[in-house]
Amino acid sequence: MRIDDRELSTLELESTLFFPVSANPLGFNHIAAAELMLAAHPRWRRVVFILSNGRHPDPTKSNAELSPAQRLALAEAVVQAVADPQRSHFAKLAQQAETPLHVSPQALCLSTVEFPHSRPVPTVETVGTILAGRAAQAAQVNWFAGSDLIRRMADPLIFADDDVRILTQSCRYAILERPGDPLAAALDEFTRRRGLTLAHDAHDASAAPEWLSNYLHLSSTLIRHAAEAGDPLAGMLPRPAAEAIAGQGLYAQGRPVTRELDEAGRAIGGRTRLQLVLQALDGRLAAAAARVAGLLVERREAGRPHSLAVAETSAGGFLTCAFAGRAGASRYFRQGRFAYDQVAKEALIGAQGDIASSVSGQMVAAMAQGLRAQALTDFALAESGMAGPPDGRRRSVKSGASWIALATPQGTHTEQAQLNPFLTRKEHQYEFALHAVGMLENWLLAHRD
Repeated sequence: MRIDDRELSTLELESTLFFPVSANPLGFNHIAAAELMLAAHPRWRRVVFILSNGRHPDPTKSNAELSPAQRLALAEAVVQAVADPQRSHFAKLAQQAETPLHVSPQALCLSTVEFPHSRPVPTVETVGTILAGRAAQAAQVNWFAGSDLIRRMADPLIFADDDVRILTQSCRYAILERPGDPLAAALDEFTRRRGLTLAHDAHDASAAPEWLSNYLHLSSTLIRHAAEAGDPLAGMLPRPAAEAIAGQGLYAQGRPVTRELDEAGRAIGGRTRLQLVLQALDGRLAAAAARVAGLLVERREAGRPHSLAVAETSAGGFLTCAFAGRAGASRYFRQGRFAYDQVAKEALIGAQGDIASSVSGQMVAAMAQGLRAQALTDFALAESGMAGPPDGRRRSVKSGASWIALATPQGTHTEQAQLNPFLTRKEHQYEFALHAVGMLENWLLAHRD
């Protein structure tokens, strides 16, 4: 439901939560937060998403890649399909959990109050529009926030002193505290720097059911990264919006965040944020493999067990490449197996082939033991997991999960790596390989003497 500026100033404040979003794009992360808020406050009957015009008032934030019209069209596609299990994986999971949804096309509204402006629109201006024409004793505006917004409000370079005073008087903040982002510290910083106290209600996201809280690991940035990487999007936003992004090639090129020059000083483009992330992961993996190589060569020179074989599935070959791609790898590296499907795994585990799950500690332990016996090595690393964001079709919640086993002369050890499920496939692959190399490095260091 789209509302115009006049409707914005006539909505009943007590029953409305206003939720500012960049909508770049709107995704299941926003829908999950709205669902949590509506469930926690029965008096709220609607959530109004205040769509940014793309010009961010925070100078540390970049402007939106898409035009306001494009982002509005995507947001409308999200809202229209959000409660339909046939078109929304979010609704499908709620149905499977037998959880009635509070979000619906009727309960979610879209405001384009910022769109007529070609400049950044301060929050205080939008709140002023909502309160325009109301009595002075009107109720406070219910405003959604995260700890990150509270920290920005504490910074006078982002929010002017007068604006903060007005917002403190005019708004009551519904603050969602996410794992790893402590609210108390943000509120203390705000009070210390501003000398004011925010009226607020805190909501602990960790109390939400797992199917719902998983979406709080999602962000618009991760949706854009998935689009740039060509990964599936239907686990991140409803299918019509996902298909529109893929079909129109939206976000496919990414936005360069660096500027690169040729030898003559001419601009030749730059790297996107995702490319920088992958470059950093590649460097970390190469450095970790170099350290392990040094430890294995050290053991070889001391006449101690040192030979290595690896078996990988979801790491996509990165684990083998990390070792085999190094000069002098033949001094310790014997073999790499890419056991991608069940048949390949069974060739390694042999008689232990009655293991139910391919992503389990039992499976990777059997793979590592089988590989060590077949390759005749001292050590064998095995990895099995599920790379890439959820595709919106499978019920599995194992995206971003990997089990790793290390078979040694002293026994077999297993560990699990659980990553943000909404990272790109390639990020997961790098991280799985890093975890495996790190596991071997830790064992070698612990048994160095």
